[in-house]
Amino acid sequence: MSKKSNRKRAAKRAYREAEKAAKRNPKALWAVIAILLVLVIVAGAVLFWLYRSGKIDAWKNGGNDSGINSGGNPGGGDGSGGNQGGSNTGIGMGAAEDIASADFSIHFLELGVSNAGDCVLIKSGNTEVLIDAGAKSATAPTKAMLDYVAKYCTDGVLEYVIATHAHEDHIAGFVGQAQDGARTGFLYQYKIGTIIQFARHKTTSQIFQRYTEAVEYCAGEGTNVYTALDCVTETNGAKATYYLDDAQTVSMNILNQKYYSQNSSSENNYSVCMLLTQKLASGENNYLFTGDLESSGESSLVDMNPDLPHCVLYKGGHHGSSTSSSDKLLDKITPDNIAICTCAGTYEYADKPTADNPNNYLNTFPTQEAIDRMSKHTDKIYVTTLGIIDVDNNYKTTGFTSMNGNIVFYYGKGKEENDSSLKLWCSNNTTILKETEWFQANRTWNGV
Repeated sequence: MSKKSNRKRAAKRAYREAEKAAKRNPKALWAVIAILLVLVIVAGAVLFWLYRSGKIDAWKNGGNDSGINSGGNPGGGDGSGGNQGGSNTGIGMGAAEDIASADFSIHFLELGVSNAGDCVLIKSGNTEVLIDAGAKSATAPTKAMLDYVAKYCTDGVLEYVIATHAHEDHIAGFVGQAQDGARTGFLYQYKIGTIIQFARHKTTSQIFQRYTEAVEYCAGEGTNVYTALDCVTETNGAKATYYLDDAQTVSMNILNQKYYSQNSSSENNYSVCMLLTQKLASGENNYLFTGDLESSGESSLVDMNPDLPHCVLYKGGHHGSSTSSSDKLLDKITPDNIAICTCAGTYEYADKPTADNPNNYLNTFPTQEAIDRMSKHTDKIYVTTLGIIDVDNNYKTTGFTSMNGNIVFYYGKGKEENDSSLKLWCSNNTTILKETEWFQANRTWNGV
């Protein structure tokens, strides 16, 4: 006799026995039915909660609870985002339409060119902070940069501007292009409340001279101009901490490091460092920005700020250079997420491969060395742009495309949500770096 027949006969016997028991004790039958009804109601309530909280969607997408869209759909580069996949711990999947009304947001801008450069917009209510404005003097600020900032800064006022250091790929967009007797740079196009800039420099470049002229123009219009050293020493009217909201829940804290008052052989080490702290009912979120600070500067940053906290987000130092994002800093802040502003894979700041040195490609941004150090803490690494390289034409950069595109971390809620939470949205996709085709062809993760 088959197993299937045995199962049928066993089921019939069980049914007959249950029927006999019900006839002998009808009260027990109704008790069992009542218990089953309670169990069904409880199960339904649990399933409804899971559905509303997004857990069921996460299971459907492979049960990946360790990253946002790690390997999910790439999106179309049209602002739809392609945010498909699981959820990062403490971070949800964002939506473009929710960003403008968010309590607080940090935007890592895609510059619209195939060059490395920083431009970060922070928005808290009606207060905006612009940190740096790359990239090259001939192109910055690009239309992409101008249009993006204008979308979120609608009142024509940038309450704070931070110029981290005097390199072109950080200040050229503050100056802009000469046009109809004026300039297109942010310092000319917006009313600026306060400028916080590098305390030292060693460059005498033309773009630095033009940046100085732009700052003088702003000062003439009533802008407060301070150096990072003014801020940490609280001199000349400057403060170490500025609050971005009336309730004083979001603070912008200028952190001390030794190169505000000492000379360095590298312009990068003069970078202004800032810790953004968001106080919440459950604790706080911290976000760290260090410009292009290099390892010796990072070492002093840790030494001079012993209470430097765990950071939910770190702007990857110096575009993912091997000289930044040191173990000493990363071990201190233990970042959950890292956003890198760069055009990945280009040879703008790296030697091209040769027969004698075929592995030079590992030094293009973001470098293998920096990734090796970052990987000890998180795989949630996001990169704005990817360069298009013609390997057969001496590794020439022929264009660019979005990697993650514009990267936005924001604290807000969707239409169907009651409470705000930290979310990630990217204009192209939210695929983590190690899951991208570029990474798998050009880098290793923990040696693999």
